[in-house]
Order: sequence, then C-alpha cells, then structure tokens
Amino acid sequence: MLGQYTDLIFLNQPWDAISHPATLISLTVLILIETFADNAPLINHVNDAVQTFTRPTAGAIVFAASTDAASDLHPALALVTGLLVSGAVHTAKSTVVRPAATAATGGLGNTPVAMAEDAVAVSVSIAAIAAPLLGILLLIMFFAPVF
Repeated sequence: MLGQYTDLIFLNQPWDAISHPATLISLTVLILIETFADNAPLINHVNDAVQTFTRPTAGAIVFAASTDAASDLHPALALVTGLLVSGAVHTAKSTVVRPAATAATGGLGNTPVAMAEDAVAVSVSIAAIAAPLLGILLLIMFFAPVF
C-alpha cells in the first residue's frame, strides 16, 4: 500500500505488481478468508488441506524471485529451498500444531493459536525489516566516537 499510495517506497520489478490496486484488493479478500478459516476448527483443517499445494508453491516462487537478483544461486536450487522452507512451516502447522490444539481443546484453542501464529508472523516480518536498520544504527554508534 505504501508503494501505491505514497512516495515512501518504490518497488522494482517484479515486486511492483504487489502494489497494483487489483492485487491489493485480492490480497485483502484472501486475508479475510484466511483469518475466518484460521479460527474455525473444521474449516481450518479443510483450508490447510487445500493450501497444502498452494503455500509451498508460493513460498518457492517468492524465494526464487527474491534471490535471483541478489545472488548467484541457481534458480532450481532457490525454488527447492523455498519449497522446503515453506513446506516445512505448512506441514508443522497443518499436521502437528493445529490438530494438537484442536484435539486438546475441542476446537476452543484454535482462535488463541491463530492469534499467536499471526503475532509471530508480524513480529518476524518487523524484525526482518528492522534488523538491517538496527545493524546500521549500531555501526554508526560504534564508529561515531572514532570520528
């Protein structure tokens, strides 16, 4: 949204497609569906089954697209790495965490677990953005006394 409606950031290709209004509307609809499905025990398990192919595939594509310009990593290796990472996260969620939470709480624990998963996702995303900035700040603080 910042790329579409402000001048704060500029997205290069292929990431500029993310800021297109149709993409933003589609992502909003998908977030609403995912949020609803994540909190309902039976619907959550059906959603996880449907997403078994989608989530790892999306992870593979995003990882390959983001590493292509930044490294000499072969595209096939990038796809496999992204597939393994996103597939492992999806598998842990859909076959271990959620079934255990549902079985242990009769489905009442799904909403708190979904909220905890969302909090972790937001925290990791913020940390990924903040870490380089904190690193630069620490370097400035470390070398400032020298100058």
